[in-house]
Amino acid sequence: MAKTIKFNLILDKQPVRTIDELRENFSIEDMLKYFKNGLLLRWLKVRGYEAEYKAVKDIDNSSTSKDIVISLIKIFGMIDVDMDNIEKEISILDYQEQEKELNKIYAKNAFAKKQVIEDYHAGYDKLILHMEENSDNLAILKADTIQMEREYSELFFLNHYDLYFQLLTSAPKAIFSMLTRNVFREYWIGENANEKIKTSIKDYLLGKKQTITEILGDDLKIVKRDTEAMWDPIEKATVKVMILSIDRRTFIKNAGNFSEKLGYEEVIKRLPRLKGLEYQSNSDAPELLYMEV
Repeated sequence: MAKTIKFNLILDKQPVRTIDELRENFSIEDMLKYFKNGLLLRWLKVRGYEAEYKAVKDIDNSSTSKDIVISLIKIFGMIDVDMDNIEKEISILDYQEQEKELNKIYAKNAFAKKQVIEDYHAGYDKLILHMEENSDNLAILKADTIQMEREYSELFFLNHYDLYFQLLTSAPKAIFSMLTRNVFREYWIGENANEKIKTSIKDYLLGKKQTITEILGDDLKIVKRDTEAMWDPIEKATVKVMILSIDRRTFIKNAGNFSEKLGYEEVIKRLPRLKGLEYQSNSDAPELLYMEV
């Protein structure tokens, strides 16, 4: 009898051997991919998860991405999930899938070099216009940001100065979205970034909490509590955040990092992005402002 060869799934860049590990590293994008290409079913079969195998096999392949993800969440007992966040993630994935299909169509056509360049610039301009038209929808802005990073980073390098001041007027929330990505951070708040842009971000966008609140609205999270100088867990390590404002004599760190202690200077200098969030304060007067990445 032939020996069954077992293999690992790779979820969120981590090898997964068991259902428990699958729950710990559950990634919407990866799980959808493995469901659609059949690898999830093969993994369940060779690992001997018969009940889960049958349940996954019964999912209708023609269902929407949202319905498939919800079914997978139920099958694998993912009880501690934020459905609003699930919908945002799926909207980003759906947008990217649409772009992939358009790119496939585009690739089949043998456009002349001049036409390709013109279309490339037109696509970049169209993406910026899409940001401006959806200036208050952070889920769409995040999808646009990822698209710009993947498809138009070269044009961004050439246009980063003018683009910043254009979005500052027409879609300032898009700037916050773009600051979550390394490619754009380097040109806007990095060590070698333009000083006029850095000053604008520091003094205008982040200088007043009222400005941050007005721009981000419901997408802004605010913590105001006295932790009695103890570390208070605010977000789990599975939630990625970007810190926007913190008062002096209050501190933050990545969830579960015992040696870390970031304060006011680190925040205003580099807008740290953390995996999870713990907060320390000895008063209920200070406010901590952050957004999910």
